[in-house]
Amino acid sequence: MAYRATYIDRDPVDYFIERDERGASRLDVADVVLRANQDPKEIFARMIRFATNSAWSHCALVLLLSNIKRGYNSAFLIESMTRGVRLADWRKTIVPYKQYTVGIERLSLDWYAETPYEQAMHSPRDPEDAHGALYLRQVRGIALDQVNSLYDHDAILELTLLYIQRIAKRHLPMVPLVAWLARLAATYFRHRGASKSLPGDLEQFICGGLIQYSFFEALRIRILKGLEEDEDRDAALHNLKHMDRVIFCGDPDGVIANYIRQVQLGKIDLADPVPESVLDLLKAATPADFNNSSNLQWVYVILRGKIWEIKEASDDYEPQSTDEGEVLDLLKPEHRGRLIELSTQPMNSGTHTNEGRYDDDQVSC
Repeated sequence: MAYRATYIDRDPVDYFIERDERGASRLDVADVVLRANQDPKEIFARMIRFATNSAWSHCALVLLLSNIKRGYNSAFLIESMTRGVRLADWRKTIVPYKQYTVGIERLSLDWYAETPYEQAMHSPRDPEDAHGALYLRQVRGIALDQVNSLYDHDAILELTLLYIQRIAKRHLPMVPLVAWLARLAATYFRHRGASKSLPGDLEQFICGGLIQYSFFEALRIRILKGLEEDEDRDAALHNLKHMDRVIFCGDPDGVIANYIRQVQLGKIDLADPVPESVLDLLKAATPADFNNSSNLQWVYVILRGKIWEIKEASDDYEPQSTDEGEVLDLLKPEHRGRLIELSTQPMNSGTHTNEGRYDDDQVSC
């Protein structure tokens, strides 16, 4: 898929907090926000970009849209860090502009079948009440359920080893022992930490795993409830068939396809706990997976304090400027052979450039 990028001459903080002429937010609930931390001191972020051949080192989910009438003067994201899941202010996610490059993607829902109830709940007065809105709000709810999930060292080791397994299987296919050992070690740390049960339905994820799990689990729950009602059954079966449309991570072993097939054949009950093989796939989602996925559509990029709106273009489209070309380069599925360091480029002068620096006391994924 080809894209074109159009420059918007506005400050990124204000532009995404203010509403448009229709009164709608420019962000949507459950938008995926990718970020690259260009601080040379952030070694972990550099390692992630290098290991995944991607421009991106962190991702988050849009949780709450700005609404001054309701007292929300900013948008808020939910993100998973090494110490657990937390909320983040939009301003602190993108400032300082020289340090953070940000991309915004949105799930395409042209495949999603709404139930009669969902169709009846649409409000013509709400510009944000689009097709599939209730599903996206449930994605947000699933992510929010994980806020109290705190990680110990065993959980971090397990998740890190799942990452290593994925990277090894992809980039070291001739040395299967590496992936096998990583898998074995991850299983060990999972079992060792099994006694440290978490309240409710809390899981443990880092970064992309939280987002990937939320999209999957929200759809699973909606399908499950739809199968209980005769009038919703057709929509539920349709969405089950298209469950892979909310999977953004690579699945070379066909784990999700097999899960869907087993549910359709009645060999797995959708109400049963999700198999470990499926959870492991979801947990190991990386920022690069969201960048690479054709199930998500690019909508914006913020590069050195400049906003670029992203639209689909013809396959033969060529960038109209060097700056646009640099933006479009970020959207490529992979960035093999080089580690992108945009911080060496001149910084755009913006109203928020040198204020509000966000010094993490945690390591992002």
